[in-house]
Amino acid sequence: MHDLHPVTDHAVLRYMERVLDIDVSAVRNLIHAETETALTAGATGLLRNDVRYVFANGKVVTVISGGAHG
Repeated sequence: MHDLHPVTDHAVLRYMERVLDIDVSAVRNLIHAETETALTAGATGLLRNDVRYVFANGKVVTVISGGAHG
């Protein structure tokens, strides 16, 4: 069950980008570099360095780290 929160993911992302000055494009490029070969091969996911990347329709749709389940 998802917690209903009055702050959207979009707002959090923009805060990180515009207030915390996190380079979101650099993070996106890093994820792409980590997953490009698996995506090109048609994989449905990738486990690398204790990080699970989940793919759908040729895109990375979520990232799960370490012992996180979901």
